[in-house]
Amino acid sequence: MKNNIYFTKQNYFLIVGGLILSIIGYMLMAGGNPDNPAEYSKDIFSERRLTLAPFVVMSGYVIVLLGIIKVFKKEEDLIVTDEIEVPKKTKK
Repeated sequence: MKNNIYFTKQNYFLIVGGLILSIIGYMLMAGGNPDNPAEYSKDIFSERRLTLAPFVVMSGYVIVLLGIIKVFKKEEDLIVTDEIEVPKKTKK
């Protein structure tokens, strides 16, 4: 029976890393609310919440997408030589 696992270890690392980066971005967005909701707080409009956090979240999403789309060569499909890795020739 043929093994139909399409993701490699590198794919899973990219997906998990992107998810962690997105969670960090959402944590950067959190906070900024005053104790009294009737008071105005300038913390809501800080540079961290308006520019840095959305950039980090979107970067995480891009990394997750890259982890899903990117096709890595499986180790058993490569012949390792001293200088370069050469793909094996397969019969069709």
